[in-house]
Amino acid sequence: MSKQESIIRIFLADHQEIFLDGLKQFFSSFENIEVVGESNTDIDLIVTIAQTRPDLVLLDAMLPHTQLSSVVQSIQQIGNNSKVFILYGQYADELLLSLLSAGVHGIASKYISKSELEKAIFQVLNSQSFYCAFTSKKLQHLIQSNRYYPHTKSSQIHFSEKEKVILQCIAAECTSKEIADQLSMSVRTVESYRKSMQEKTGSKNSAGLVLYAIKNGLIPIEKS
Repeated sequence: MSKQESIIRIFLADHQEIFLDGLKQFFSSFENIEVVGESNTDIDLIVTIAQTRPDLVLLDAMLPHTQLSSVVQSIQQIGNNSKVFILYGQYADELLLSLLSAGVHGIASKYISKSELEKAIFQVLNSQSFYCAFTSKKLQHLIQSNRYYPHTKSSQIHFSEKEKVILQCIAAECTSKEIADQLSMSVRTVESYRKSMQEKTGSKNSAGLVLYAIKNGLIPIEKS
């Protein structure tokens, strides 16, 4: 990896502790790369990424209790222009289609070689998409079978189960503190979820967010 003038800030999120340690050791060998944060769970993940403001987020496809498309959208809404690179252990067509729809910048199998990962990091940071050889082969198959159209962008907004629960609490006029107490979360985390959902739905406030949720069937309407 050639040396860059500025330090590249990377955030690592992976549920496998040994794999996470291996990534940290790999990136520590480069003078111009700094691992600014790490996580092996979804707890305060978006808040921590927002605080560390990395150039690149290396995200595990199997991070517990997360809906990848929602996490990716939340990262994109932070406003730091962080690139998102997904690493997966087990392949599924549905996973690849979901990641492509979410607009991630790189996708690779965890069996990727060190040299290919090194190449991938700079390619993604230079605003170029990267797919490992295995992923590229699967992507080609999806295109040939008319299951993926690379020039069509999905307008569907995805919400995680936790986001849906928070939406229901907001609709019930619960305060951020009340929601935090109910879900065993920090108030800051609740506010981060609220802000993220408002931004990705284009809502100016909580009322607009609730209206969007009702119109799109995310919150059931009780019949009188």
